[in-house]
Amino acid sequence: MVPIYFITPDESRPTGGVKQIYKQVEILNANGFDAYVVHQNKKFKINWFQHNVPTKYFPKIYLDIEKYRKKGIYYQIKFFFKKLFTSSKLPDEKSVLVLPEVLAKNLKPDLYPNQRVIFNQNCYYTFLEKRENNTFYEIYEDALTLATIVVSENSKQYLQFAFPDIDVQRIRIGIDKPFTYHANKHKQIAYMPRKLGDDLFQLIQILKNKPAFKEWEFVAINNKTEIEVAQILQNSAIYLSTNWQEGFGLPPAEAMRCGCYVIGYTGNAGTEYFNDVYSITIENGAILDFAQAVEQAVVTFNSNPDFIIEKGKKASDFITETYTKTLEANDIITFWTKLLK
Repeated sequence: MVPIYFITPDESRPTGGVKQIYKQVEILNANGFDAYVVHQNKKFKINWFQHNVPTKYFPKIYLDIEKYRKKGIYYQIKFFFKKLFTSSKLPDEKSVLVLPEVLAKNLKPDLYPNQRVIFNQNCYYTFLEKRENNTFYEIYEDALTLATIVVSENSKQYLQFAFPDIDVQRIRIGIDKPFTYHANKHKQIAYMPRKLGDDLFQLIQILKNKPAFKEWEFVAINNKTEIEVAQILQNSAIYLSTNWQEGFGLPPAEAMRCGCYVIGYTGNAGTEYFNDVYSITIENGAILDFAQAVEQAVVTFNSNPDFIIEKGKKASDFITETYTKTLEANDIITFWTKLLK
């Protein structure tokens, strides 16, 4: 079996991209593949969600990426001394490297002889750095790049338009435990402050002292474990979505799975699961529309909570049926089986 190495940033903060890499490695190993998460530092650990993955460490890959990201004599001297104390071990040449989009663009295409797959979880990060910063966009069209994986139709269309000749395959995300439906909703509004914090600050300042919000609480989801996030969403009647240019946009989908009435921005990719039957889409930056929609939802909940709770139930049903672990596993196994053949 050909080893598959998923090069992963040493990112300890809760991020959906890292979690999806771990999930894919778990699914592959559970189905007979030889897959590994790769990190730079042997002491690095992820502890905000449960996982069971085999891990490898190839620090030279990360050193090579850093080398091409930064220029100047100071950095060249720094890298020279770093290299002296960094293991030169690399994956076997017959193995397949999987590069996230945030690292792929900073890796010179001809640096390693390995075939590769790019796991692009946010197409809007593809061209985020300017060409003069030594970004290597041609890695997408390089002969050693076998395919690019995405997690939404929006990302698939974006990359197919940007690179018409590459193979782009979409895998569906599975949203399951601990994100499960709860009907017992509190007068609580959840949000993630790291996503467009300025917009959220305006919203909360506008709304918090209005009479309808007297018994309501705004709850920030920040630096929480996966279980803690799920518990907050399960208790919340409303979730404020401030997604911005997302490859999929997990938080609002997870909120819907927990039965929240989601109001806010789709982040483009979220248009595939936002629906006016059970959520409210707000145009990016339309703060007044956003505030008015939240106030109306709160007024409705105050007088008729069952109406809002039923919206949340419909949202949960849609997410539950559309984004399942079974469909996710099927997509992953189908993609890798065909690729390795």
